[in-house]
Amino acid sequence: MRAGKKAIKKAITIVDNKVELGIKIFLPKDAKIDNQKMEQCKSESTERLEEIASHSKTLNLFSSRLLMNTSYLIDKEKVQDFSGEVEKLKLKYPEYKFQYSGPWPPYNFVDIHILSNKKGGFR
Repeated sequence: MRAGKKAIKKAITIVDNKVELGIKIFLPKDAKIDNQKMEQCKSESTERLEEIASHSKTLNLFSSRLLMNTSYLIDKEKVQDFSGEVEKLKLKYPEYKFQYSGPWPPYNFVDIHILSNKKGGFR
C-alpha cells in the first residue's frame, strides 16, 4: 500500500468534490447525413461543455450512429451550469439525440493499478 500512496493522493486531489457526467450524441436513424452540421454540433458541444468541466475523456464510439461519447469531470457546484448548457445544445440541435447521464462517481478519471509482480505496488 505504501507504494501506491502517491498515486492515491493524486487521484483524490483530481476527483475531490467532483462528479462524472456523460454525454452521448446520436445521429438520427433515417436522416440524411450532413457532415458539416455533424462536425459543427460535435465541436460546439465539446467546446461549450469543456469550458465548464475540469477534465474530459473521449470514450469509444461503439455505434456508427454515435457522434460523440464523452465523460466530463465536473465540480459539484457546476452541475446545474453543465446541465443548462446541455439543454441549450439540445434546443440548438434538435435533429440529434442527446443522452445525458449522471452524476456518477468519477470512474473514468481514476486509473490506479495494483501491479502483480513480486514487489507489488501501484502505478
